[in-house]
Amino acid sequence: MSRKLALVYLLILWSSSLTAQEVVSESDTLKNNPLDEVVITATRTDKKIEELPIPITTVSSREIQNRGMVRLNEILAEQTGLALVGDHGTGVQMQGFDAQYTLILIDGEPVIGRTSGTLELSRITMANIDRIEIVKGPSSSLYGSEAMAGVINIITKTPPKGVFAGISTRYGTNQSTDVSADGSYRTDKLTISGFANRFSNAGYSLMPESGFQTVAPFAAYTATGKAGYKFSDKTNVNVSLRYYANSQDDRYGVENRVVSGKGLQRDFSIFPSITHRFSEAHTSMLRFYRATYRTESSISYEDTKELYDETYFDQGFTRGEFQHDYEIRPDIVVTAGIGYQHETVEATRYDDKMSFNSGYGYIQADWTLLNRLNIIAGGRYDMHNVYRSQFSPKLAASYQLNKKFTLLVSASRGYKAPDFRQLYLNFTNAVAGYSVFGYEDLQENLQRLQDEGQISEVLIDPSTLSSLNSESSWAYNVGVRMHPADKLIANVNIFRNDVDNLISTASIATKTNGQSVFSYFNRNAVFTQGGEADITYLLSNTLEVGGGIQYLEAKDVDEWNMVKEGRAYARDPETGRTVTVKKSEYGGLLNRSKYMANARISYYETRTGIRLSLRWNYRGRYGVRDVDGNGIVNLDNEFVKGYSLVNGSIYKSLFNNTLRIQFTTDNILGFTNNEYISYLPGRLVYGGLSYRFNK
Repeated sequence: MSRKLALVYLLILWSSSLTAQEVVSESDTLKNNPLDEVVITATRTDKKIEELPIPITTVSSREIQNRGMVRLNEILAEQTGLALVGDHGTGVQMQGFDAQYTLILIDGEPVIGRTSGTLELSRITMANIDRIEIVKGPSSSLYGSEAMAGVINIITKTPPKGVFAGISTRYGTNQSTDVSADGSYRTDKLTISGFANRFSNAGYSLMPESGFQTVAPFAAYTATGKAGYKFSDKTNVNVSLRYYANSQDDRYGVENRVVSGKGLQRDFSIFPSITHRFSEAHTSMLRFYRATYRTESSISYEDTKELYDETYFDQGFTRGEFQHDYEIRPDIVVTAGIGYQHETVEATRYDDKMSFNSGYGYIQADWTLLNRLNIIAGGRYDMHNVYRSQFSPKLAASYQLNKKFTLLVSASRGYKAPDFRQLYLNFTNAVAGYSVFGYEDLQENLQRLQDEGQISEVLIDPSTLSSLNSESSWAYNVGVRMHPADKLIANVNIFRNDVDNLISTASIATKTNGQSVFSYFNRNAVFTQGGEADITYLLSNTLEVGGGIQYLEAKDVDEWNMVKEGRAYARDPETGRTVTVKKSEYGGLLNRSKYMANARISYYETRTGIRLSLRWNYRGRYGVRDVDGNGIVNLDNEFVKGYSLVNGSIYKSLFNNTLRIQFTTDNILGFTNNEYISYLPGRLVYGGLSYRFNK
C-alpha cells in the first residue's frame, strides 16, 4: 500500500512541472464573502448568514474536497465546538449534549436508525454533498424532538445545466476503499441525477494480542437518485431516493470461546415534494417523507456452530408536512406549517410492534427593521399519543452595529421525547444476567421476575414512579459576528443550557444472581455553559489560516450543589483517608472536555494548482469512570488525558480542474487509546483520484 501512495505523491509533484503554466480557477474562503452565503436550516427559508441572529456554521463541498474527506464523521471532527464520541457508534457532541440530542438531516429530512441514541456518522458519504449547515442551540421550535442540542443538515448537490459525470476513488490504510460515481442531466425544466458509492474497510485491532479486531471488516453501499420538473415559473415537483446497505463480519470472544457471524444493515428513504408560488408574497410546499431502517445479526460459536445470538431491529418513519411562506412586505416574512408523523419499531428486544403517532404545527415571524435589526420569533406545538404535548418557543435578534460588527442574542426552549428504547425495551443479557426494561412495561416485567423467584430485593417500587416525561431545556446565546477587514472573519458565542427531567437509568431491583434490574426515570437537572470563538484570516491570495476554541462546563445540578456545600467525599488514593471533594476537582458530566481547540493553515499555489492543508485538533481531558465509588468524577485516574490530532492533505488539479490527484494523512502523530477511544485506529494514509466531466 505504501508504494501505491508514494506513487500518487510523486505523480502530484511530477504533474506540477508539466502544468506550471496552468491556472486553475478556485475561490478561497474569504475571496467570496461567506457571510453572503444563503442557508435554509436555521429558519426553513432562504436567508443570508449575515442576517441570521443565531450561531450557524457552513462547510462547503470545496472545503471537504480540499481536506480529502469522504465521510461525515471526518469533517465534523474538525469543526469548532463539536466532538466525536464513541457510544454504540460514532456520534457528535454539541454544546455538551450527548449525540442523541443533535438532529441529523439530509436535505431537511431526518436520518433514522440510532443505536442507543447514537447515529453512526460514517453511514453518510460526502461525495455528493453541496454543503453542511450546522445550527448550534435548541431548534425544537422548528424541528421538534432530537434537536435540543442543534441541527446538522447535509445539503446534497444540485447538478449544473447540461450533462455531468464524475468518478472518484480513495484507497489507504486498513485497505480502506471509497469509490463513487455520479451523473446528471439538467435542462431549464428537467433535472435528473444519480449517485453511487462503495465504502469498505478490512477493520483494525488496537490490541492485536487479543486475536480479535476492534472494528470488524465491512462493506457499505450508498445509492441516491433525484429528479425534478419545473412545470412553470411557479410550480416545481421534486423527488429524491436514498438507499444504504452495510455488511459486517463480526468475530469476538465470549466465555473463553469464539463466536462469529454477519451483521446486516439497510435503510431506504423517499422524499417527494411540490412547491407552488401563488404570488410574490405567497409560496407553499407540500412534502412527504418515508424512511425504513433494518438491522439483523446472526452470531454462532465457531467450534460447534451452535447459535449464540440472533437479533433484528426494524424501524419505520412516515411524515407528511405542509408549509406556507407569506411575505407580508419585504421586511416581514411569516412561515407556518403543520405535519403528521407515524413511527414504528419492531425488534428482538421489544415484546410487540410499537408505534408512535404525533401531530405538530409551527409558526415563525422574521422581521427586519431599518436594515440593521432582525428579529425572529416563533414556536412549535407537538401533540403525541404517549407523552405530554410540548410547546417550544424561540426568540432571537441580531443588530448590525455597522458593516463590520453584528450582535446576536437568542433564547429558546428545546425538548427531547422518550424514545422507544426508554419506553418499551425488554432485554436480559443472557451472559451477564442483568435486565433492562422500558418504563411502560416495568411493573409487569418486574412482577414476572418476582413470580419466577429471580428478585431478591426491590429497591424502588414502580407504582410510586411518575410517568416518564420529555426532557426539556431553556437555552440562551449571546454572540458577535465580526468582519473587520476583507481578509478577516471571526465569531464569538457564549451559551447556557438548563436541562430538566433528564432521562437516566437506575437500578430498581436486585436479582438473586447478584445482578440488577434497570429502568429509565426522569431524575436529573443538568446545565451546560461556555463559549466558543472561531477566526479565519487570509494572509495573502494563496495563504489562509484559522482556528477555534471552546470552553465548556457541563454539570449535574445535584452533584454540583453537593460539591459546593462540602457534602461530596472521596478516598485519598495515597493515604486512604476520606477527604472532601474540591470544586476544582469535580469533573462534571462524563465524556465532556472543558477545553477543545483547533488550528488550520491552507496554501493554494494558483500557478500550478497545488493546494496544501494542515490541521490540528485538540481535545482536553474528560471523565470516563468512577473509580472511588462516590458517584462523581474527581480523581485524576478517572479521566482520559487530553490529546492532539494532526491531519494533512495535498492535491493537484489538472486539465482545467477536471482531474484531481490527492494525498491525505490523518492522525499524523499516530495517537491511539486502546481502552477508551476505539474509533481512532492510529495513523491513516490515503491516496485518491477524481475526474469530472461537464458538457
